[in-house]
Amino acid sequence: MSGSYVDKEGNLQIVDLKVDVVEADRTVKGYLIVWGVKDTFDTIFVKGCCSRSIKDRGPKSDAKQKIAHLWQHEIDNPTGQFTVLKEDDYGLYFEAILDDIPIGERELKQIRSGTLNQFSVGFNYIWDKVEYDENADAVLLYEIELMEGSVVTFGSNAETYAMRSPEQVIQEKENLIDDTEDFIKSLPRSRQLELRQLIKRHISIASLKPDVNPLKPNEGKEFISVGEYKLNLNEF
Repeated sequence: MSGSYVDKEGNLQIVDLKVDVVEADRTVKGYLIVWGVKDTFDTIFVKGCCSRSIKDRGPKSDAKQKIAHLWQHEIDNPTGQFTVLKEDDYGLYFEAILDDIPIGERELKQIRSGTLNQFSVGFNYIWDKVEYDENADAVLLYEIELMEGSVVTFGSNAETYAMRSPEQVIQEKENLIDDTEDFIKSLPRSRQLELRQLIKRHISIASLKPDVNPLKPNEGKEFISVGEYKLNLNEF
């Protein structure tokens, strides 16, 4: 998750925080802000910082200019509407329904595929509601003017990630199998069998797991199981 603000020189700055996203149908759910997370711009959002903005311009308000859902912070590319914005103990939770338009469909498909897995907020500082914390070496935001939330390509927080439903994972697995099979069939028959064998070897090796049992005499040693045999990794 990232956010933007106007600095003292009047320049727009972007910052990012963690977000969890679950996508189903045309609805995206997740967190735009996580409380207490220090981002790479040394900014920390404090619970309650969005409450006034949500009350004044949230999805349930009477405001004509509500908090917008955008594509990559582009004001001329809204992708849908927030239906829920609320603060809980974890962060700023949101739900948004994406419009059935090309840019909305792109966001939906790329969230589903995992190509896009981070969100961002655009906001302005309220200068008398910020405080520098010397111990954290960060600026604490007690209130912000929340303007928009966007899907973005990169976030400055390394923990940013997206979550997908079990149904989506199953569908992606089926799509991957179909795509792989189509690619194999495009090869000369003499190479198809060779590629299939290589794939099987990769799967076999990836399925091997270290076996460590602290209750046995081999405490501290790691093993991998190969058929009926166990190999001691410490001997290699």
